[in-house]
Amino acid sequence: MQSQGTLGHQAFHANPSGALGWFLRETAKSSLIRKLHARAYGYYLAQKGGRRRTFHGIYDDFAAATAAAPASAEIGFDNEATAVLLAESRHRIFPHDYPVLFWLSQLLRRDTFLFDLGGNVGISYFGFERYLYYDPSMTWLVHDVPAVVSAGKEIAGQEHAPSLRFTTDYAGIEQADILLAAGVLQYLVDPMAPLRAARKRPKRIIINTTPVYGMESRVTLQAIGTAYCPYRLFNRAEFIQGFADLGYIVVDAWECPGVGCYIPAALDYSIPALSGFCLVLNGGDAD
Repeated sequence: MQSQGTLGHQAFHANPSGALGWFLRETAKSSLIRKLHARAYGYYLAQKGGRRRTFHGIYDDFAAATAAAPASAEIGFDNEATAVLLAESRHRIFPHDYPVLFWLSQLLRRDTFLFDLGGNVGISYFGFERYLYYDPSMTWLVHDVPAVVSAGKEIAGQEHAPSLRFTTDYAGIEQADILLAAGVLQYLVDPMAPLRAARKRPKRIIINTTPVYGMESRVTLQAIGTAYCPYRLFNRAEFIQGFADLGYIVVDAWECPGVGCYIPAALDYSIPALSGFCLVLNGGDAD
């Protein structure tokens, strides 16, 4: 599970637009052209796709998606090239970040413990620090794979980020007041496992840039520029029910315009806009 790693920003969710996007969507409606399209796109993915941010294919599980990647490709995020892929954009925020920024502005207080699942090198911490007050007593604990954690610790030292910490295990979830999961759940083999295993669960969960739709849950394969990653597409009802089973209720939900999952050879499974949610542990304060 941990070896799958995580990302969190819009650059990793390609959604072609304009004349090219229209042409690809229209031609793929023909069954014959769709087959030819799939074959050509498969060739493109094998030859160049690893250097592009693209999606390919629909699979039943992570193992099948992984098997479809080129044999020589890196799989997942635990490698040096991928570890620093988002580092340069860590001081930027995007339109889809604003709902998260709003909720954190309401929730961050003295002694707050935030567990940033798949937080990369601290991209949310650094991106939001111009807009939020980080009390010196606060802890912002980023979870990620070893290569990313190593890069994150080095950056945090350079940037003098005293509240920022890094870990490769899930134990910190039990101390957390807030669980932040921005652009990560789709990369985990069992995204609910850390919460299921926790003896004490966070009162709040904030989710962002997650592929949720009305179709059945499936898996696609994403090329992120340095590696290939299985990428889960969640059925909305099942996704929400999974959190309900753990005691959470949804108090807010939003779409992320311009951040989608476009699968050229499987347009029915493409998602125009990813989703975000704010959830509260049942019986907790929803303010």
